[in-house]
Amino acid sequence: MTGQHTLRIEAARAGVDVAEYQARLERGLLWCYRCEDWHPATAFPADARRHSGRAGSCSQAIRAVARGELASRGRLPPPPPPPAAVWVIRRPRPDPGPPGGQAWDWWRGPGHAAAGTWSPALDGDVARFGAAGQARDVLTAAFGGPAAVPAGCRLVRLA
Repeated sequence: MTGQHTLRIEAARAGVDVAEYQARLERGLLWCYRCEDWHPATAFPADARRHSGRAGSCSQAIRAVARGELASRGRLPPPPPPPAAVWVIRRPRPDPGPPGGQAWDWWRGPGHAAAGTWSPALDGDVARFGAAGQARDVLTAAFGGPAAVPAGCRLVRLA
């Protein structure tokens, strides 16, 4: 194959015409066929077989493929699970409180009363739930159903 033929093929893979492909090469950019994006030529390992002197995919994409292959063979430990979310329930305070103060009351849960109470402070007594559904279920059960929940109550993810 001629050099022009190779340039036409590479430009077509990148989705640009030959002139634009050469202009990007002159600016030091190369097309990564795995990422399907342009990266600086320094992001590609050397490959003397190619006309650009660099590999067809960037180092980051090559590493990602290698990690995927190793993981599929069971040679890499699985990634740690994401931290569990912590959900709490809040509502707007019925009184405005001090200027610049906290505008929310926090649900303290059924440990303090049969139906739970509201606290102005987000402290250790605030009810925390592992999932939004658990928090929603406790709140609706305490008030006797979804329609009875005080207006403005929100589930808030702390972590």
